[in-house]
Amino acid sequence: MFDPTSFINEFPYIGIFALLILGVIGFPFPEDTTIMLCGFLIVSGVMGLLPSFLVVYIGLLMADFLLYSVGKRYGRMVVEHRRFHRLISPEKLLILERKFRKR
Repeated sequence: MFDPTSFINEFPYIGIFALLILGVIGFPFPEDTTIMLCGFLIVSGVMGLLPSFLVVYIGLLMADFLLYSVGKRYGRMVVEHRRFHRLISPEKLLILERKFRKR
């Protein structure tokens, strides 16, 4: 079984980067907690400040870009799916889209 703790101990920079990406695709690794873990590892002397900053910055940009790309490509398909209409009716969705465009 995969143990993220031992992986981060062995490869801290790759581990932090992986946690950021995995958090975006649905695994229970929130970005805020991962950044706090990175800060703890910096203070503990496990990681350096500048490389950690670069890993976190690039990881957050890539994670957000990945999420944006998936939403841009498949977002309309999800909203138009018949199962989605059980959650929000098409009329309610139209009202929400109008309010979003207005603001």
